[in-house]
Amino acid sequence: MEKYPLLLRATIRLAFAFLIVAALLLTRKLLVPLCLSVMLAYLLYPYAQWLEKKKVPRIATNLIVILSFFAILSGIVYTLIALFSGFVDNIAEIKEQVETNLDAFKQILAGFTGFSESSINGWIDSASQTGEYVKQAFTATTNTILSIALLPVYTFLLLFYRDKFRSFISMLIDNSEEGVAQKILDQAEEVVPKYLKGLVIVCFTLMGLNSLGFYLIGVEYPLLFGIIAALFNLIPYLGTVLGYGAVLVFVLGIQGPTVAFAVIAQFFVVQFIENNILTPNITGSYVQINPLVIIFSLIAAGMVWGLPGMLIIIPYLGLFKIVCENIESMEPIGYLLGTRGTERHSITIESLQRRFGWLDEDEKN
Repeated sequence: MEKYPLLLRATIRLAFAFLIVAALLLTRKLLVPLCLSVMLAYLLYPYAQWLEKKKVPRIATNLIVILSFFAILSGIVYTLIALFSGFVDNIAEIKEQVETNLDAFKQILAGFTGFSESSINGWIDSASQTGEYVKQAFTATTNTILSIALLPVYTFLLLFYRDKFRSFISMLIDNSEEGVAQKILDQAEEVVPKYLKGLVIVCFTLMGLNSLGFYLIGVEYPLLFGIIAALFNLIPYLGTVLGYGAVLVFVLGIQGPTVAFAVIAQFFVVQFIENNILTPNITGSYVQINPLVIIFSLIAAGMVWGLPGMLIIIPYLGLFKIVCENIESMEPIGYLLGTRGTERHSITIESLQRRFGWLDEDEKN
């Protein structure tokens, strides 16, 4: 490959990248349920392993953990439906309130900017056309949900044949590289389940924090909006912003700017708690991927696979990083993906203590 001109090599690599993206788009209905099932199998693996150590047969173990997970998931969905039904019952009053607030907002905006209300109405009509794109996104997600019946089947088989997959990988590689392969598999079995478990715990914790905060500041339907905002947090970095953004739009339409301002204030409080207390202490630093790579990957995954892609891209990046760090030729890629190399520029409690001289001499050493 090195004997060819640089431009030709770059063109071939770019064409190969486009082929991969095209293949991912074409095989979306096939691969999305499978990739989701792999992450679900990783999440349930520690519990299945614990039951097997208690002498429970593997088939029974897999059924117990999968049925338990889907029972919890069904409970969350049922709760959301029950809460949303109360929201729908008042939809006529909500619509009237939204129209009243929107008229008031247009008058304030016209007085502040000097534009006529007809011009502002034209902007709103143009913006409303973006709802078609939102509708298309939800339609694509619905197509994925229709294949959700495959998730328990795939997950059961992945858990059942997990030893077979490990043996298959050992058979593929040379004996000299078997130790590296086993190390990669062992790290993946430790890191990915812990990260996914921590993510779920953070999400449930935020359900309580969000709902309590919305109740205290006077948001209507606090539990419904609290759960919705927390579920968005399954998407790292962007999730909290998207969740609170959705709640802010509803509150602006239903209750007005005063409560909306309180929602914004609560967002900063929850964001601080999530970033500095919950995530570092619950999910820890298992994946250790730098934020630039995470945000870029979330956007790219959303473009290719929509919402499911955004949900699963970070664990797969973590797996890829583990592979890179254990293969010598790929170590630079692992370093680029990770957070190492910027420690002295990071803002942490310890770095602030050092900067302001709050550390004791013993702690400095």
